[in-house]
Amino acid sequence: MATGSLIREARLAEGLTQAQLARRLGITQPSVARLEAAGDEVTVATLQRGLNVLGRRLELQAVAMPSSVDESQIRGALRLTPGERLERHDGSYEELRRWANEAQAAVARVA
Repeated sequence: MATGSLIREARLAEGLTQAQLARRLGITQPSVARLEAAGDEVTVATLQRGLNVLGRRLELQAVAMPSSVDESQIRGALRLTPGERLERHDGSYEELRRWANEAQAAVARVA
């Protein structure tokens, strides 16, 4: 939700007009309209001030994002011995070389 929308929703929940909120903030009604239409361009300080006069407080929370890495594969690889990891690498490398050779041969046939 855009920060300007937070102020508008809080204002409406309190049953206030833009003019009434403007008086509480000591600004003009057009300024409140611009603030509510500002999308995400409202600073945290301005958002907090606007919500405070509406009897609300701003709570920011930083939440860890899920990893984009399949950590089960990492854990599985770490359970292998160094020798097993090398064998896996060598096998993968050989498969990749076979695929590259096949692709190169297919391109040569087409050309």
